[in-house]
Amino acid sequence: YTTLFRSIAALDIANRHPLGLKCQTDSTYARFATELAELLAKQNIQGFEGHNVKELAIVLTMYYEDVLSDLGMWYSFTERMHQLYGRYLPFFDVDEKQYYRDEPNNVDIRFLIWLFISRTEPGYIVAPDTLAVEYASEVVGELMDRKFEEMPVNEELKEYFAHPAFENVFTMQRDAQKWFFFTNYLTCNEHAMDITMQQGMRFSRNMNCPPQLALRVSECVAVYENKLQPLALRPNEWLGMLLDYNGAKEEAARVKEQEYLPFDFYKIVEAEHGKGFTLETLDGKKFHVTDEDMGMPSDDCYSSKTVLSFFVKYGDRYYLGTESSWAPDTKAFDEERKSREAQRNQSKDERENLIADNGGSPLFYFANADKMKSFLKDTVKMPAQRVETLQLPKEQNITFTLFVRERDLNICFYPEVAKFIKDDKNPYYDAEFAKTNTFAQLFGMDGDMVRYLVGNDMLPEATINCEGGEEAGKKIVHDNFDFLSRMMQGNLY
Repeated sequence: YTTLFRSIAALDIANRHPLGLKCQTDSTYARFATELAELLAKQNIQGFEGHNVKELAIVLTMYYEDVLSDLGMWYSFTERMHQLYGRYLPFFDVDEKQYYRDEPNNVDIRFLIWLFISRTEPGYIVAPDTLAVEYASEVVGELMDRKFEEMPVNEELKEYFAHPAFENVFTMQRDAQKWFFFTNYLTCNEHAMDITMQQGMRFSRNMNCPPQLALRVSECVAVYENKLQPLALRPNEWLGMLLDYNGAKEEAARVKEQEYLPFDFYKIVEAEHGKGFTLETLDGKKFHVTDEDMGMPSDDCYSSKTVLSFFVKYGDRYYLGTESSWAPDTKAFDEERKSREAQRNQSKDERENLIADNGGSPLFYFANADKMKSFLKDTVKMPAQRVETLQLPKEQNITFTLFVRERDLNICFYPEVAKFIKDDKNPYYDAEFAKTNTFAQLFGMDGDMVRYLVGNDMLPEATINCEGGEEAGKKIVHDNFDFLSRMMQGNLY
């Protein structure tokens, strides 16, 4: 792998900075990443070779740069962990008297290797106590300790966060948030490019615009519509914590408090050159955007009646979030509003008594798809045509669990999960099935449903295969359940 690892260049390091910021220290950290990759390759961690080892080496190098330069990314993560759970890290016991947060720690490295494996191996969660991961963290830690005195501080990146150039500039702070979604060593989504490409294709069709333009729209929307690992926080929350740590208190507050109005149809109530636009959301909220904050639109926009885009309230002003599609009438807006109102009314009228009639439980269990369909039509009063279009497994021996989300009365249903839910109302619980399947299937469900099941002790067999055996696996899951939910569920949390 020598040739592959030697390809780690200064640009690979710069690309992991906000907006690809190039710094004088990049070459030094690139050489460290190369040495680290070659060291990791010798550890023979199962499933990690070639490109994966290179990526892991870069991730660990960015952590090293973060800690040595006092940038605050790792500090912000461990601080929020402590606020949420009273501990700096999940899984591992940390002696807080011996845990120096301004230096590299083997336990940090161990967690980062676990996190990286969890992200890059689809459907596979490695046990936190895996011995190979522990040993690799010790080897990496030894190298970091040995190089500690000779590695430089990245003053340029420190300055970037301490005195942000994007203060009061909406588009610059929006683009700075992309770092957390695309390349940040701790929070990036490994599938970010696939997500934005697929969404960009949909936007290209819906907005009738060139693919490259639609991709830019998709990237901007992704910044506001995704919760990021490992704590299911949005990019503006991560950026706000980082600015706060670096003393940019006012900008931190502005970033954290911004309000996102989702990518949708907006009716133009009034528009005039020099005065801007008064817009109305689908639920009737009106707000004003100046010409400048609307991006100085062309003349024909002022005669339009609908705009398709998103908006953000940043500070005390509203801003157009990205490129937009304009329409000369309100047809699409009116149709969408009518559809949503009908859906809301239907949900309220037909489902609000479901939980009460079920003895206060939002869970319903069915032996197969046909029985659940009958329930949806006869009890929930869902239109028969809609029920028949549901894509459900046809096998008669597949059970279904239906969950009514109390906060908005939406209905979620899942095949086969009844087998691992221990509930007096559930005749399909299977303890043996639960031992081997609960953890693997659990986090694909709605976050409210997971929290309900955990809060009511309905998942007694939830475990993870680990070095310490079954009971140790149950303890890891039980003690870190909310963290695992945040980590695994993301937007579902």
